[in-house]
Amino acid sequence: MIDMDVLEFVDSQDYLEQEQEPNTAEVEHELKLKANKAKRDKLAKEKREQAKAQKALKVESSPKLDIFNGVPANLSGLSLDIGFTPRPWQEEALNLFSKDVTQVVLAVHRRAGKTHLAAVKLITHALQKPGLYAYILPEIKQFTIVAWPVFQHYLKPLQNVRLPDGSKTDLVKMNATDHSISFYNGSQIKPFSGVYGDSIRGTKLRGAVFDEVAQVPPKTWSECAGPALSDTKDSWVLFIGTPNGIDLFSELYDQGQDPNLPWIASKRFTVYETNAIDPKKLEQQRLGMSENSFRREYLCDFAASAEDQLMNVEDVERAMQRYLEMKYHESDFQKEQRANVFMGVDVSRLGDDSSAIFVRTGNRAELVYMQRGLDTTALADAVVQMYRKYKPDALYIDGTGVGGGVVDQVRACNIECHDINFSSKSTDPMYANKRTEIWGKMSEWIKRRGAVNPSLRDLKIDLPAPLYKKDERGMMALEKKTEIKKRIGRSPDLGDALALTFSGLVPEFDVPDTIKISRRYHQVAQAPLSPFERYEREINDRGKRRSRDPYQFTS
Repeated sequence: MIDMDVLEFVDSQDYLEQEQEPNTAEVEHELKLKANKAKRDKLAKEKREQAKAQKALKVESSPKLDIFNGVPANLSGLSLDIGFTPRPWQEEALNLFSKDVTQVVLAVHRRAGKTHLAAVKLITHALQKPGLYAYILPEIKQFTIVAWPVFQHYLKPLQNVRLPDGSKTDLVKMNATDHSISFYNGSQIKPFSGVYGDSIRGTKLRGAVFDEVAQVPPKTWSECAGPALSDTKDSWVLFIGTPNGIDLFSELYDQGQDPNLPWIASKRFTVYETNAIDPKKLEQQRLGMSENSFRREYLCDFAASAEDQLMNVEDVERAMQRYLEMKYHESDFQKEQRANVFMGVDVSRLGDDSSAIFVRTGNRAELVYMQRGLDTTALADAVVQMYRKYKPDALYIDGTGVGGGVVDQVRACNIECHDINFSSKSTDPMYANKRTEIWGKMSEWIKRRGAVNPSLRDLKIDLPAPLYKKDERGMMALEKKTEIKKRIGRSPDLGDALALTFSGLVPEFDVPDTIKISRRYHQVAQAPLSPFERYEREINDRGKRRSRDPYQFTS
């Protein structure tokens, strides 16, 4: 229910004149005077508040307020119902917004009603606070097919509205050509293409909805819509969609789960929480899909791996858990010191990319250096410093492109290093090139025994991000870095630096798995048995052996 009484203006003087009727009885006259005074004070207060609201409305309204020539200024007593009754999950989602929370991220399964939620959110705010509102989808044609009919449904009650004086008019106009929506108070809702986000530049948005945000390039948010919303004090943004692996959507969702970021909140609504799909039809859908597809589409699981993904989020999370186990058991770290040390250096090529240095010792890997905007000389100096500090058995540098300059300068310091060309031929015939090979070896290490620092949030995004495909020769080829950057908004520099430590030109010392080390540690840490305890255990063992033998008599 949208109450338009905020726009109502009451003439308190006329009202008071009607209330002040002559009285002959003195007592009754005094009582009426007191009552009238209270009414006067109340009406005067309401009038001041209404005048203040009307003044603010006029200031915030567009200069094109007169496009609705038939709408009078006074809409007293007018109430409108757009016909939306929120489901429990939709109401819970809307309640995530607050004075502090201005960014909400919703992971919702298919056919749950998320487009209806987004449309109503925009309509109600456009009626309450005049301004420009954006509905952002990957392509405009998606808005035409999916969202436009939803807006038509909810905006129908705002057309041909009967006013208090008996006349009828439209409080909203819908342009079928550019699919823009204009309201009587100057508000506008416009669709924008997320793929071609440059059209949002230069606008001043009061609110925005990112629908199917997993398919929208990250720069549309960071470089276009984000700055457009920052100019308005009480602006807000709703990110809504279905998970599709590691991308901008998954990163925003993780930010919403971080208690250190109070301005953003996130929530997932699975098919079993919305009850939007009939159980019989849902079971039919489940039987016709792979497990990972069902987890992504209906359980809103960002960790569900795609069929063409080297490793998933769960694999990386387990590797981070191993790191914490090793840190707790100092013996695990001591064991790692016996292993070979490998250093990998990824060289940035663009201004917004970072150069990174990883050091891997057996089962454990650490990020020791990362910096953006370094030239080859500065990076070479950093590599030399890290080499002298960690004394690796092998140093691998990405020599592709500008990386060749870093290799030459490091060698000029009498330091042996291996020049790794990502596009060169692999040693394993199942991989199409060297980059795919080292990422494949790293994937096996992560899944089996690898341990990485859980504080590296970017690494948690980098490792599951790349996809692979089979080329015409049937060999596995990793996705290009430019394609990965389109999805996650940056180059997977940390992932490449760690992968370089698996270049394999120097043999590795075989370190046992971390979990097995931890188990042995617990066994060794037990206190030795006393002579009496050893005797008692021996007697118990004899009894167990006898009881297992049906032909053995016991005394």
